[in-house]
Amino acid sequence: MTDRPDPDLTASRARESLEPEESVVAELSGTGAVLLATDRRVLIVRDRAGFRPRSGIRSWPYGDIVSVSLSRPVRGQGVFVVRSGTYPWQAVSVFFASQLLPEAERALGAIRRHLRQDAGRR
Repeated sequence: MTDRPDPDLTASRARESLEPEESVVAELSGTGAVLLATDRRVLIVRDRAGFRPRSGIRSWPYGDIVSVSLSRPVRGQGVFVVRSGTYPWQAVSVFFASQLLPEAERALGAIRRHLRQDAGRR
């Protein structure tokens, strides 16, 4: 038996958090977390989310997201950041392996498209 989290289990838990009729438009499996972009919101599900109910599963409707950014991989890891405000505690990071950069770029593009669409509705 291993003490390492199972990324497939984390992804499964993330999908269980979706609302009926909510569809995933992008997914990024990070180091210790999964980021899902849906047609309604962004979710980040941390490994062992069941043990961390307050911080294990976080989600933001597109209207609550101020910005998203992507740091290119350095030393094998990149960083995807979701910001819901300007204060440091209003940013959540997902670290990912450098070989997942294409998936991170797809997630970034999908989220930015939804942010533009949401801004156009206001």
